[in-house]
Amino acid sequence: MVHDMARATPSGGTDGAFAPPFGERLEVALHGLLELSVGVLSAMEEKVSPSHLRALQSLEHLGGAKVTALGEALGVPPSTASRISDRLTAAGLITRQVAPDNRRATWLELTPAGREVLSDLAGARAEALERVAAAMTPAEREALLVGAEGFARASEALDEADHPPARARSSSPE
Repeated sequence: MVHDMARATPSGGTDGAFAPPFGERLEVALHGLLELSVGVLSAMEEKVSPSHLRALQSLEHLGGAKVTALGEALGVPPSTASRISDRLTAAGLITRQVAPDNRRATWLELTPAGREVLSDLAGARAEALERVAAAMTPAEREALLVGAEGFARASEALDEADHPPARARSSSPE
Protein backbone atom coordinates (compact mmCIF):
# COMPACT_ATOMS: atom_id res chain seq x y z
CA MET A 1 0.00 0.00 0.00
CA VAL A 2 1.47 3.37 -1.03
CA HIS A 3 0.54 6.58 0.77
CA ASP A 4 1.25 10.20 0.03
CA MET A 5 3.97 10.97 2.49
CA ALA A 6 3.82 13.93 4.81
CA ARG A 7 6.65 16.38 4.50
CA ALA A 8 8.95 16.52 7.50
CA THR A 9 9.31 19.83 9.28
CA PRO A 10 12.59 21.08 10.75
CA SER A 11 11.32 20.21 14.24
CA GLY A 12 10.90 16.58 13.27
CA GLY A 13 7.11 16.71 12.97
CA THR A 14 5.10 16.73 9.78
CA ASP A 15 3.22 19.42 7.93
CA GLY A 16 -0.11 17.90 8.98
CA ALA A 17 -0.68 15.60 6.02
CA PHE A 18 -1.21 11.89 6.64
CA ALA A 19 2.06 10.21 7.58
CA PRO A 20 2.28 6.43 7.32
CA PRO A 21 4.27 4.50 9.95
CA PHE A 22 8.04 4.92 9.86
CA GLY A 23 8.75 1.39 8.65
CA GLU A 24 6.36 1.81 5.75
CA ARG A 25 7.90 5.15 4.75
CA LEU A 26 11.38 3.64 4.97
CA GLU A 27 10.34 0.65 2.83
CA VAL A 28 9.09 3.01 0.11
CA ALA A 29 12.18 5.22 0.39
CA LEU A 30 14.56 2.25 0.16
CA HIS A 31 12.89 0.67 -2.86
CA GLY A 32 15.54 2.05 -5.23
CA LEU A 33 18.35 0.88 -2.96
CA LEU A 34 16.90 -2.62 -2.83
CA GLU A 35 16.53 -2.69 -6.63
CA LEU A 36 20.15 -1.57 -6.97
CA SER A 37 21.30 -4.35 -4.65
CA VAL A 38 19.24 -6.99 -6.48
CA GLY A 39 20.72 -5.81 -9.79
CA VAL A 40 24.27 -6.14 -8.48
CA LEU A 41 23.52 -9.59 -7.03
CA SER A 42 21.96 -10.71 -10.31
CA ALA A 43 25.10 -9.71 -12.17
CA MET A 44 27.17 -11.73 -9.66
CA GLU A 45 25.14 -14.89 -10.42
CA GLU A 46 27.49 -15.47 -13.36
CA LYS A 47 30.24 -16.20 -10.82
CA VAL A 48 28.35 -17.75 -7.92
CA SER A 49 24.73 -18.61 -7.04
CA PRO A 50 22.86 -16.49 -4.48
CA SER A 51 22.88 -19.31 -1.90
CA HIS A 52 26.61 -19.83 -2.35
CA LEU A 53 27.23 -16.09 -2.16
CA ARG A 54 25.29 -16.01 1.11
CA ALA A 55 27.47 -18.85 2.42
CA LEU A 56 30.63 -16.95 1.46
CA GLN A 57 29.33 -13.83 3.21
CA SER A 58 28.49 -15.88 6.31
CA LEU A 59 31.97 -17.42 6.41
CA GLU A 60 33.50 -13.98 6.04
CA HIS A 61 31.35 -12.67 8.90
CA LEU A 62 32.17 -15.69 11.08
CA GLY A 63 35.87 -15.57 10.23
CA GLY A 64 35.79 -19.23 9.24
CA ALA A 65 33.50 -21.80 10.84
CA LYS A 66 32.56 -25.39 11.33
CA VAL A 67 29.97 -26.81 8.96
CA THR A 68 27.35 -26.80 11.74
CA ALA A 69 27.94 -23.09 12.43
CA LEU A 70 27.61 -22.31 8.73
CA GLY A 71 24.34 -24.24 8.68
CA GLU A 72 23.09 -22.24 11.67
CA ALA A 73 24.07 -18.96 9.99
CA LEU A 74 22.26 -19.98 6.80
CA GLY A 75 19.27 -21.52 8.59
CA VAL A 76 19.83 -24.92 6.98
CA PRO A 77 20.61 -28.39 8.35
CA PRO A 78 24.26 -29.44 8.61
CA SER A 79 23.81 -31.86 5.68
CA THR A 80 22.78 -28.98 3.41
CA ALA A 81 25.63 -26.82 4.70
CA SER A 82 28.00 -29.70 3.98
CA ARG A 83 26.76 -29.98 0.38
CA ILE A 84 27.11 -26.22 -0.09
CA SER A 85 30.64 -26.37 1.31
CA ASP A 86 31.47 -29.26 -1.04
CA ARG A 87 30.43 -27.14 -4.04
CA LEU A 88 32.30 -24.06 -2.80
CA THR A 89 35.41 -26.19 -2.21
CA ALA A 90 35.16 -27.65 -5.73
CA ALA A 91 34.92 -24.09 -7.09
CA GLY A 92 38.05 -23.12 -5.15
CA LEU A 93 36.21 -20.53 -3.04
CA ILE A 94 36.69 -22.16 0.39
CA THR A 95 38.90 -24.74 2.05
CA ARG A 96 37.72 -27.68 4.15
CA GLN A 97 39.93 -29.17 6.82
CA VAL A 98 39.68 -31.02 10.10
CA ALA A 99 38.63 -28.62 12.85
CA PRO A 100 41.50 -27.93 15.25
CA ASP A 101 39.34 -28.56 18.34
CA ASN A 102 37.37 -31.58 17.11
CA ARG A 103 38.70 -34.16 14.66
CA ARG A 104 35.13 -35.21 13.79
CA ALA A 105 34.22 -31.68 12.67
CA THR A 106 35.07 -29.86 9.45
CA TRP A 107 36.48 -26.31 9.49
CA LEU A 108 35.68 -24.01 6.56
CA GLU A 109 37.60 -20.91 5.50
CA LEU A 110 37.53 -18.56 2.54
CA THR A 111 40.28 -18.88 -0.05
CA PRO A 112 41.77 -15.84 -1.78
CA ALA A 113 39.39 -16.58 -4.68
CA GLY A 114 36.42 -16.59 -2.27
CA ARG A 115 37.55 -13.26 -0.81
CA GLU A 116 37.90 -11.90 -4.35
CA VAL A 117 34.27 -12.80 -5.14
CA LEU A 118 33.14 -10.87 -2.06
CA SER A 119 35.46 -7.98 -2.92
CA ASP A 120 34.05 -7.88 -6.45
CA LEU A 121 30.52 -7.79 -5.01
CA ALA A 122 31.38 -4.94 -2.64
CA GLY A 123 33.10 -3.03 -5.45
CA ALA A 124 30.17 -3.43 -7.84
CA ARG A 125 27.74 -2.34 -5.14
CA ALA A 126 29.91 0.68 -4.27
CA GLU A 127 30.11 1.73 -7.93
CA ALA A 128 26.33 1.47 -8.31
CA LEU A 129 25.80 3.47 -5.11
CA GLU A 130 28.25 6.14 -6.28
CA ARG A 131 26.30 6.57 -9.55
CA VAL A 132 23.08 7.19 -7.65
CA ALA A 133 24.71 9.36 -4.96
CA ALA A 134 26.19 11.59 -7.66
CA ALA A 135 22.62 12.66 -8.51
CA MET A 136 21.92 13.66 -4.87
CA THR A 137 22.71 16.95 -3.16
CA PRO A 138 25.60 16.99 -0.69
CA ALA A 139 23.11 17.40 2.17
CA GLU A 140 21.10 14.39 0.99
CA ARG A 141 24.26 12.28 0.70
CA GLU A 142 25.37 13.24 4.21
CA ALA A 143 21.93 12.57 5.69
CA LEU A 144 21.80 9.19 3.96
CA LEU A 145 25.24 8.26 5.22
CA VAL A 146 24.50 9.31 8.82
CA GLY A 147 21.19 7.43 8.77
CA ALA A 148 22.70 4.32 7.19
CA GLU A 149 25.55 4.26 9.72
CA GLY A 150 23.04 4.57 12.57
CA PHE A 151 20.93 1.81 11.06
CA ALA A 152 24.00 -0.46 10.76
CA ARG A 153 24.96 0.15 14.41
CA ALA A 154 21.43 -0.57 15.64
CA SER A 155 21.13 -3.68 13.46
CA GLU A 156 24.48 -5.02 14.70
CA ALA A 157 23.51 -4.39 18.33
CA LEU A 158 20.21 -6.22 17.86
CA ASP A 159 21.95 -9.08 16.05
CA GLU A 160 24.49 -9.43 18.87
CA ALA A 161 21.71 -9.40 21.46
CA ASP A 162 19.72 -12.04 19.54
CA HIS A 163 22.75 -14.19 18.59
CA PRO A 164 25.67 -14.05 21.03
CA PRO A 165 29.06 -14.86 19.50
CA ALA A 166 29.73 -18.59 19.12
CA ARG A 167 32.56 -18.34 21.64
CA ALA A 168 30.03 -17.30 24.29
CA ARG A 169 27.81 -20.33 23.60
CA SER A 170 28.67 -23.76 24.85
CA SER A 171 30.77 -25.83 22.47
CA SER A 172 29.22 -28.97 21.12
CA PRO A 173 30.67 -31.53 18.73
CA GLU A 174 29.31 -31.74 15.21
